[in-house]
Amino acid sequence: MIRAALLLVLALIPTALPASAQPPGVSDKEILIGGSNSFSGPLAFTGEQITKFGVDLYFKVVNDAGGIHGRTIRTIFYDDGYRPQDAIANTKKLVEQDKIFAVIIPQGSPPVMATLAYLEENKVPLLFPYQSSPETRGKRYVFQGTTVSDRSSKMMIDYLAGQRKLKKFAALYQDDEYGKSFLTAFEKDLGRFGLKLVAAESVKRGVTDVSSQIAKLQAAKPEVTFLVLVPGPGAQALIERRKIGWTDTLMVSTGPLTDERYLALAGDAAEGVEGLSLWPDPLLSDLAGVKRYREHMQKYFPKNAPNQYSIAGYFAAMLFTEGARRAGRNLTRESLIAALESIKGYESGILPPLTIGADHETQKRGLWVRVEKGRFKPLTDWLKSE
Repeated sequence: MIRAALLLVLALIPTALPASAQPPGVSDKEILIGGSNSFSGPLAFTGEQITKFGVDLYFKVVNDAGGIHGRTIRTIFYDDGYRPQDAIANTKKLVEQDKIFAVIIPQGSPPVMATLAYLEENKVPLLFPYQSSPETRGKRYVFQGTTVSDRSSKMMIDYLAGQRKLKKFAALYQDDEYGKSFLTAFEKDLGRFGLKLVAAESVKRGVTDVSSQIAKLQAAKPEVTFLVLVPGPGAQALIERRKIGWTDTLMVSTGPLTDERYLALAGDAAEGVEGLSLWPDPLLSDLAGVKRYREHMQKYFPKNAPNQYSIAGYFAAMLFTEGARRAGRNLTRESLIAALESIKGYESGILPPLTIGADHETQKRGLWVRVEKGRFKPLTDWLKSE
């Protein structure tokens, strides 16, 4: 009788899953995750920084400390060059051939949105994509990374039209999911103040000559011109604006473009540009988590300067690690989702305390900044989008 009771108790104690029952990408010693990113094309620098100097940087720290419940983390990343069709092919290869456990921080609204249905259908977690379309919101297998466009728009319009009382707005936007999601949000949020865009000009993906669009926008005489672009055309817009002497509009960059390195492509034409920054200053912030990030960068990649893209990847890896630790030794895709959903008031030392709700969004705030002598100077504390 005693022996039978003991056997019953032992049966109820959770044990590690046998190898045959473990999900793809999980073995006794390793967790394999990956993504499709830009290592060529207009966002090549971003892709390299997010992955090699961000995600892999944090996982080096974790692996050197013994991994997660005895498992090390290994990553595989493929180049899609910001092309949706390549992102689909890469993602299928990761899932079907490499047998990854989850996708982490893929990059760009058009590539990410192209893979969304496939990943949902196959119940593969899509973790912290670096994109801005709100179409990722509230999906079971998706945890959004950066602040999505409608939240960014609310913060931007509340600040500019609400606090600063500006009334005439225009937009220069990329003609795809990235640009259109912002354009739709701008129109909605301006409507709350009884305003409309006085002009909106689109730029085809891959085009850098924006001279005709800038001329048309100047004719509309906006007080504010939003730049919803990737770095190349964004820099060209600033250069063209200076070339024609258009000084009576405030150029404003959206979160994905608010980075010194990319705006520096325009040289001193970027001076005075304002925007919504999604991260504290990677070089100068004295936040505890940002300091640790700089220390880790100095230890593992001393020749790589801290920047907003690598800290985004670093933060994504930090959240994955937190979720996987909470999920325990019996790691499955479903247990990871449940663990991430349990995060409440999480203190990263980088962003304000994080709670993941039903929308599965991990970033909902931003700082207003202005370029002064080549660096972004914060003009506000964290703005709220709720």
